[in-house]
Amino acid sequence: METMPIKQDDLASISNLLKENKLPYEDLLSSQVIFITRKSREQLIACIGIEQYGSDALLRSFAVDDSYKSKGIGTELLHELLNKCKEEGIKTLHLLTTTAAEYFEKKGFLRVERLSAPIAISRSKEFSELCPSSSVYMRRDITELIPS
Repeated sequence: METMPIKQDDLASISNLLKENKLPYEDLLSSQVIFITRKSREQLIACIGIEQYGSDALLRSFAVDDSYKSKGIGTELLHELLNKCKEEGIKTLHLLTTTAAEYFEKKGFLRVERLSAPIAISRSKEFSELCPSSSVYMRRDITELIPS
């Protein structure tokens, strides 16, 4: 499993998975999202990404193909991402969600006021343009490694 900037040939697969899950995909290249992915028989079945801003990062593009949901793949990806962020010196992970706040609360994220977001996070395209103002803003301290 490699963590790397999105490649042009992966863009279509990731974009399609995000569209199917009703998630923003329009700015993946311009925002330099870094992804961790899962494939089955060379077909993309799950992805999770971040945009890094110093010691903060914005979690985005977390999607699992419908036929692979409820099999623990999403939890595995999230744990891998959290540990990778820790290794990279990221201290806080931020996210916006319209549908998965309860899921992320179970994973240690807290709901917080959108106005409390760091400036770099609040100026990201996802935060300022792509996600509706009704999205729940959440964050998690990741200074400790997350067990798998």
